[in-house]
This record gives sequence, structure tokens and C-alpha cells, in this order.
Amino acid sequence: MKHFSYLSLIAVAALAGCVVPQTPPLPDQVIELSPGIRLNRTRNELIIRAQVAARIGWMEQVVCKAGTREHESLLVVDVAPRLIHAALLALGCTPGSPGSWRESLTAEGESNGFALILPTGSRLDILVRFTRAGEQVEVPICEWLRSETPAGESMGFPRDKFVFAGSHVRPNPKSLGPGEHYVADYTGSVIGLVTFGDEVIGFEEVIPDRVEFTPALWEADTDRIPHEGSEVELIIRPLARIE
Repeated sequence: MKHFSYLSLIAVAALAGCVVPQTPPLPDQVIELSPGIRLNRTRNELIIRAQVAARIGWMEQVVCKAGTREHESLLVVDVAPRLIHAALLALGCTPGSPGSWRESLTAEGESNGFALILPTGSRLDILVRFTRAGEQVEVPICEWLRSETPAGESMGFPRDKFVFAGSHVRPNPKSLGPGEHYVADYTGSVIGLVTFGDEVIGFEEVIPDRVEFTPALWEADTDRIPHEGSEVELIIRPLARIE
């Protein structure tokens, strides 16, 4: 009897019109790190339970912690920002530092533009998974933001501009007692849009957080976003740099 390889058998079966049994895929390896946050090792992604916070108006945050900046954020989460930081480390991401800005002044004390420091860290892809018309969909969070050029043309938000900035660890103020604290746990800056300088994940382009210096640019694309309070999943994945 001749011996056939498995690939040969598949070819013969296909020619004969037979259906070759498929090996069922292995289940995803999912680790629950804490209520509302889990790691999918198979897909190399972080999954965080979230809710739609605001879907109308100008946005300063993409994601904030509950009880902080919901009025200016697309999504809100209950998970402590320091846990999100730890989970990104578990994904193999490297934290950098948040962006910052400083107004430059002339010798006469007049404004002379800005000195900008871009955020650094591993690049990340930010998506949102939710139910639309009875079907589960997954879209880049950039699809929920829009703007216009000076000529009035619609401008889409870039997808590859988020980095693992890592917020800061600072000595406690007297009110917190001895020790240190993770700054984003108290400010609520999970994924920033405007640059507050304390974000866990920062937008790569520095946008000063004072509208008298930089007018509001990005607003919620309302028609694409579920109603306020809708339950969604925030998905974060490492992203290789796009050249």
C-alpha cells in the first residue's frame, strides 16, 4: 500500500468532492486580571469593560476613569488606571512618558508659541467592541471622532497615534499619607486626546489643554456611537509602527 501525506489526502478528497474534517480551533486563553479587565493571550489583547460616556460635543479624553471626566470623554471605565498599566506590561508593552507643553515667552513676556514634548512608549491600537443591530461589531475608536479642515472638508482621526505613556508615579501629598501614588488613578486620564500630561495612554500629537491657546479640534461622531450608558468592550492591542 502506498503511503500518502496528509496534504495528499486532502487533495484527493477535494477532487472527489469529499469534505475533509477540520481540526476545531483551540479556545482563546483568557485571563481575568480583576473585575472588568481581562487579558486574551491568544489574540494578544487587553479587554476592558466600558460604557459610552459622551457622544455629543468636543472631546478631551478618549477614555476616563469613572467619577472624573465623563462629560468630555467617549468612554468611561471602572478599572483603576494602574491595573491597565500593569496589564499592558503583561502584554509586553513598554511604557514611555506622557507628552507635555509649555508656552514660550519673549523677553518682553509676550507669547511666542509653544514648546512641545511628544509622548513616548509602545504604540497601541485602540478599538471598541459592541452590539449594533443585534450583531457584535468591532471598530477602531478613531471612527468615533471627527473634525474638519479650515476649508470645511471632513477629516478622520488617525488610527496609529496612541502610545503607552505610562502616566507618572509621584510622592503622596500629605492628605494621602506616606508613600507614592499613580497619578492617573486620581486624575482619571486613561486614554488622552488633549494633553494633560498624566495619561496612561497618550495621543501622539500634543494638544495643549487650554482652548485659548489651541481651539477644540476633535468632536464625537455622534451617529456612529451607541447611546450614552451603552455597555461596550474597550480593546487594546500592541501595534507595530507604520512607516
